[in-house]
Amino acid sequence: MGRRAGPRSACDGVEHLSAIEPYTRRILGGVQPIIVANRAPLVLHQADPYRGTPERLVKGAGGLVTAMTSLASATDAVWVALARDASDRQLAERGDPAELTTDDGTTIKVAFVEPTSEAYDLYYNVIANPLLWFIQHYLWDLAREPVVDETIHRAWRDGYMNVNQLVAKRVLAEVERTDKPAVVFVQDYQMYCVPGLIREQRPDVRIQHFVHIPWPTPQYWTVLPRHIRDAIVHGLLGADIIGFQTSRDVRNFLMTCEQNLGLTVDHRERTVFAEGRAVWVRNYPISVDPKTFIQHSEQPAVLAEIERIEQWRPKHLILRVDRTDLSKNIVRGFLAYERMLEAHPELTGDVLFWAFLQPSRQDIDDYRAYLGSVLRVAARINREYSRGGWTPIRVEIEDNMERAIAGYRVFDVLLVNPIYDGMNLVAKEGPLVNQRDGVLVLSENAGSHEELGEWAITVNPFDIDETAEALYLGLTMDDGQKKARQAKIRDVVRTNDITRWISLQLQDLRELIG
Repeated sequence: MGRRAGPRSACDGVEHLSAIEPYTRRILGGVQPIIVANRAPLVLHQADPYRGTPERLVKGAGGLVTAMTSLASATDAVWVALARDASDRQLAERGDPAELTTDDGTTIKVAFVEPTSEAYDLYYNVIANPLLWFIQHYLWDLAREPVVDETIHRAWRDGYMNVNQLVAKRVLAEVERTDKPAVVFVQDYQMYCVPGLIREQRPDVRIQHFVHIPWPTPQYWTVLPRHIRDAIVHGLLGADIIGFQTSRDVRNFLMTCEQNLGLTVDHRERTVFAEGRAVWVRNYPISVDPKTFIQHSEQPAVLAEIERIEQWRPKHLILRVDRTDLSKNIVRGFLAYERMLEAHPELTGDVLFWAFLQPSRQDIDDYRAYLGSVLRVAARINREYSRGGWTPIRVEIEDNMERAIAGYRVFDVLLVNPIYDGMNLVAKEGPLVNQRDGVLVLSENAGSHEELGEWAITVNPFDIDETAEALYLGLTMDDGQKKARQAKIRDVVRTNDITRWISLQLQDLRELIG
């Protein structure tokens, strides 16, 4: 499920990916890896004297953490992250960098950067979220928003740039600390300017930046003032390799460089030429660790959740597992289901749409309002269509990994219909462990569609009639076809796993390092 997919990835808190380690050591032997991300890979759970529970240090959420902690522990990498709250600051006091060991025995060195609370708020809650996130997921209602005024300009200057400069300064300090050549792995949209800032001071350092969310068209980037959007692209071009989830993202980035900045681009070789350097632009679709994921799906806690689900599920179960992010398109999914019920009243009492959701960014007005819309639409449909003891939609808002995986195992149709998404690991995780030959209904704008679309039922995320038809087709499809489609998806996920995601990046780095 991951940071952009659902409550948490089912890879969270599992053992590191040992299959990567020998390969990682061979490629990165003799160099000093430095990983850069907004968040540290570890979360401190405070002791609770009333319950008698001790302090615990556990791995954070997401497939990214699973993969990158494997790299970090295998290579003695330093992880540079922001101290976002009191728990992070407490960890920062344990060393510089802090050598931290989780309760599963994984040790990672974390170098915390501590911006002021005001700078962090401007950086994260004004620029990164929602401004950049909304642009990169095509979420702005451009007739009304955004309004770029002094608030945005100040947040860019005193927030985003300030924090990126602090992070780059800390990375440079780690570079100076080692006598090995440094390789820096920068992650995602919060750190766009870091590669360029490092390059200015240390042109010898090898840098790779991976963008986990979609990259929109050049025209959509012009929502931002030129000095901001150009700074973002020039910052990224400080890297030697820029990674994206899909080939579409690669094309959009190349066109952005060409059309918005007038740079020379080789589309065939996927290369941008900037300031006398050739920057590679590649797609590396992120994935899961299938073996560990399947093992997790068979744990007693998951099986217990399945028993609970079986007590209330009807004949047919439609499932979605998502954060309540605007990009996930939850409301249109409900409206499509309503259209299906209108067209097929014979399904009354035999089908249920279970939305298993996790609240997302409830400190931002738009996200609070969207969650309210989700609940209101579900309540209206339930009022209109409920019969006897049957209610057509079940909404649960809970961060429960085992329950989400239990849902994966028992769905008949899995709806993944984001407006736009970087990858969306729900589309990979669900079919991998499903026990009912369930059908995947997948938005053509999900990053996972590039790999899985041939064996899913593809929908336009804005077309509720098409989505309604897809849901019905998924419920009534021939058993042999359902089984064949799910088998193909599983083959893709097993082949293009999280080990391959990081291995492909390391192969390109090996070519670069020589």
